[in-house]
Amino acid sequence: MKKTLFIISVLSVLVLASCTRNHGDIGIWFGTWHVEQITADGTPVNVEGDYFFQFQSKVFRVSQVYGHEQLIDSYGTWDENGDKMTISFPDPSTFYITMPGLESRNDFTVTTTSSREITFTKVDANGTTFAYHLKKQP
Repeated sequence: MKKTLFIISVLSVLVLASCTRNHGDIGIWFGTWHVEQITADGTPVNVEGDYFFQFQSKVFRVSQVYGHEQLIDSYGTWDENGDKMTISFPDPSTFYITMPGLESRNDFTVTTTSSREITFTKVDANGTTFAYHLKKQP
């Protein structure tokens, strides 16, 4: 009986220690999101490949995938305060993604959120409003 209790205790510690949500729960943002559509002033923007956003703790990753073989990604930081979100890439020399409207610092307004879909917008220096429509990946 003691041996069984010991094994269960060890397994419980391992399971709890393997948590991937460092520094607390970030809510619906945690995980991988597919960029379903980008619009510029309400008009859909054609993009090459697929884009994915990943959020964990304060780390942000954006990936651009072409076909099944080519992957380009950049890492930055993100922060959320109410309906405002900032994504920044502190070292612009490592910002490789060519995504419409995405710059080394981005201040977004979150317009819709659910556990499966998110939309946020930003206005660039030219006055163009970009909207990003994301869908949560399983």
